Amino acid sequence: MRRVAVGATVAALIAVGACDAGEDKDAKAEPSATPSTTQPARPGEIRDPKAHVSYVLPQGWYAKPPDTVVGLYSSVATTVDPKTANASAKPSADPKNPLGTFMVGVVDTEAYVAKPRSMPEMAETVGRAQLELMYPAKAQDTVRSSEAARLDGRNAWLMDIECTPEDKNVAPFRLRITVIDTGTVPIYMLSSAPSSATERFGEIESIERSVRF
Repeated sequence: MRRVAVGATVAALIAVGACDAGEDKDAKAEPSATPSTTQPARPGEIRDPKAHVSYVLPQGWYAKPPDTVVGLYSSVATTVDPKTANASAKPSADPKNPLGTFMVGVVDTEAYVAKPRSMPEMAETVGRAQLELMYPAKAQDTVRSSEAARLDGRNAWLMDIECTPEDKNVAPFRLRITVIDTGTVPIYMLSSAPSSATERFGEIESIERSVRF
């Protein structure tokens, strides 16, 4: 079970970093190259200039401005049309339109934690911090899968965490976390949907496969 203050969670998420034992923690890493603007945009493509990636949203997904207050994400997309609805960010169990979210963020390389973290450790730390932001009330979080992955030629780590809220009126939901080693500044992708929303997770996987550096 868990219940953590949101302020502490935000600090933990911002402070997550990965470095080798011999790495100079005071060195400022340079980001990977910006996606080429000379290439024509793919249909539905979103270009994230801060994380230096692009990805394609399937039909029924909408880009939305990142939260400028917290500032954890460089780009955000959901299945809620910003022109027609004002919905909560929490995963909705509406069987007709279960909410899906997809977010990209950049690890703050100047705010390292006390010890180096492997990619699996970083994925779990980022994931559990995000769960606290999404649902800070009591819940049981279980790692469903944790495995190495490749994303557009980069090493990555993919983790799925199942969240079962103590409140029986709130449906269980899943969070997918992908941490990507860009060779310089690591980035992470966070996506969520109700656990029963199989179609949404298929769409999320298609977004992940479309990522280009």
